[in-house]
Amino acid sequence: MGSNQAWLDGRYKVLFGDKVYAIASVKGEDVSLDQLDDDAENERNRRIWRGGAFEKTNEDILAKTGAATYNFQTIDPANTDPNVPGVVSEDGKVITCRNEYGTVYTMEWVDQVEADNIKTKAQNDMDPAEAPPSHYPIRPNKAGKLVWVSGAPGFGKSTTARRMGEKEGFVYYEGDCFMGHTNPYLQPAGNTAIDALIGARKLRGVPKERKDLVRDSMKEWKKLLNGDEDYDLGPFYSSMCENIIHERKRIGGDWVVAQAVPSRKMRDLIKSKLGPDVQFMVLNLDSDYQLERLQPRTVKFGKEIAEAWVKMKYDPAEENEQNAFDLKITREMSLDDIVQQIKSRLN
Repeated sequence: MGSNQAWLDGRYKVLFGDKVYAIASVKGEDVSLDQLDDDAENERNRRIWRGGAFEKTNEDILAKTGAATYNFQTIDPANTDPNVPGVVSEDGKVITCRNEYGTVYTMEWVDQVEADNIKTKAQNDMDPAEAPPSHYPIRPNKAGKLVWVSGAPGFGKSTTARRMGEKEGFVYYEGDCFMGHTNPYLQPAGNTAIDALIGARKLRGVPKERKDLVRDSMKEWKKLLNGDEDYDLGPFYSSMCENIIHERKRIGGDWVVAQAVPSRKMRDLIKSKLGPDVQFMVLNLDSDYQLERLQPRTVKFGKEIAEAWVKMKYDPAEENEQNAFDLKITREMSLDDIVQQIKSRLN
């Protein structure tokens, strides 16, 4: 163990909330990150851990660890993003980290048996990418309505789409699952839409080309998050549309997609791919109400990311825009009111 190494060698489970996202195998400063999927390309999963005395901890890390300064950094050699700081516990078995947007997660030391059990469970819990299972009736080639609910984070896209699935019989396709290579058909449950998304099952057999495209698109999403308007999400949306076309043919029925499309240019691209059937319902609400709705996520993900979400630029639907409707959401409206407004526009 090096002079600045406060952590133990071995294996660590990477936790956000109660979910394990990866297993880190550590020997000194060299780390291999197993993302608990079927990806054999390990080179981009390398990490470097560094010990030392770094900057002061923020209030969240201070409250969780009692440490006034960070004594740990994790470095992704394949990424130019800032190093992720953390605090290693006195026994070297728990590392509490904070990413660049303020989200806090932990890495906890586990023995080989637990690491193997986590890996086995993750493999058993994966769904096939070519035909993800769902709770919807399969009606091949009998496609019905196609609604795309859009709007900025916190506007209620996924919550609205899920209610349309529960009450109106729509097939609810969660677009953010395409980004995470998880099953887009979230099971009905008593949890929130964001918790359902976090708990989505991983997919097995996602093509390498799709994984590479999604990984590259994250740089473009980051530009948007940082307020840069010079981003290109065209390849990302084109690939998602191909998947939607494939899945609509396979499952059939009325469909509702939930995903934040930031610009009219991207909406027009999606319409060109999906055809005249798609109807955009662009949710719109005031920034103070958005912040209020984002409060539960602020607790979960950190206030910095919530503040960045509010600053992101999203184009409302325009009066002369075909197949797109702007829906103003107020505090007085219930979820069923929003669904009924969408139905009235479809009719």
